[in-house]
Amino acid sequence: MNIDLHYGTGHVSLQVPDRNVQEIIRPWQQTQAGDALAGLHQSVAQYAAAFRKQVAAKRVCVLLDDGSRDEPLGDVLPEVCGLLRGAAAVQFVICTGTHIADTPKNQQIRREVEKMSRDAGLAPIRVHVHDCRADPFRDLGRTRRGTQVLVNVLAEEADVFVVVSDVKVHYFAGYSNPVKNFVPGISAFRTVEQNHSLALLEASTYGTHPWHPDPACRNHPLAEDQLEGMNLMTRGRPVYALVMISTAAQLNWARFGPVEQATAESFRMTDEKNIRAVTPAPRLIVSPGGLSNDEDLYTAQRALELTKVAVKDGGEVLFLAACPNGVGEPQTLENFYNRLTAPLEDVIRSIQQDYALYSHKPYKFALMIQRLRRVWMHSQIPNPLVEAAHLSPAPDPQAVVDGWLAEQPDTRIIFVDGANKIALRTVAG
Repeated sequence: MNIDLHYGTGHVSLQVPDRNVQEIIRPWQQTQAGDALAGLHQSVAQYAAAFRKQVAAKRVCVLLDDGSRDEPLGDVLPEVCGLLRGAAAVQFVICTGTHIADTPKNQQIRREVEKMSRDAGLAPIRVHVHDCRADPFRDLGRTRRGTQVLVNVLAEEADVFVVVSDVKVHYFAGYSNPVKNFVPGISAFRTVEQNHSLALLEASTYGTHPWHPDPACRNHPLAEDQLEGMNLMTRGRPVYALVMISTAAQLNWARFGPVEQATAESFRMTDEKNIRAVTPAPRLIVSPGGLSNDEDLYTAQRALELTKVAVKDGGEVLFLAACPNGVGEPQTLENFYNRLTAPLEDVIRSIQQDYALYSHKPYKFALMIQRLRRVWMHSQIPNPLVEAAHLSPAPDPQAVVDGWLAEQPDTRIIFVDGANKIALRTVAG
């Protein structure tokens, strides 16, 4: 069997005997592209009259995902723009959280928003890229867990909020979802750091959220803290959301409506389509899904966190992540990559004692590496940097697979492509 997995802008092809392939897992992709738009049109029509009345002569703040996502903004944003013609003013904010604000992708989003707004006949608009360090913030107090809620002052000008969010499983926030466009999306660095310290808690994992339609899936400390921060920011002002599920910039599903209702529906659909049950195997091959999901190690690591349960203790992983931008953005290095290069026990202990933003990444990475025999990595990162992070360089991924088969001819391998968009749960085997 020849299996192609995304890698950067291309693919890695692996030849594996059929008998050794336990399962090949890829994100859900809608076979009829028009079905997603039809569902969106229907939900927009359901709420259009009430929404237009809510925004008439009001100031609206539209919160958009930043350029780190590969979502089909051009398919969905015109729907929002068409509903905003009666607004007094529209402020678009690109929600970067702690990501770098001034990037080519964010500037591209700015240009797209300006064009789509003109095409929709909106009154003059503003587009701002959030900067967690340089923007002015207002202090709204603290959550019950002590997070200081500092919000971009642009949010204070709004009468109504609209969030456009690509929803997927998130390894420590439950899901990427509209709440995250507030915290961390338009929050100050200090707010994000305090909230993300909760990522070290075992209950802060994927597939749960306080807005989940299943009451048994609502316990999530970090997401609860984010929601409390959002409520402090909005203070009872109306919030609507356009939620979508996409794969490789193709729209698979989308809905519009009041934020909690739309978000809960997106969780139900994400669980149905992109959370899979697996029986753990001794070998696992993972691709985040190509660019922009494997632009650097910091981004690509999510794929391992979402799929690691599929490999048995003492097993091996082959990680296919191009990482043309290296190990991560400069501001992440001190508390992500640099901390990961210490002995694994020291990584875990030091972060438990002294959390700093980004250090949840090496903490979780170290726990995973510690329970496995080896994690191979095929990437563009120089071999010494890969080895310093307790990973084994794999310049020839086929050679890794061939070595597995020579050692254990009947070994079983799970393949996951597009792993940044899915999550795995285990079943007894």
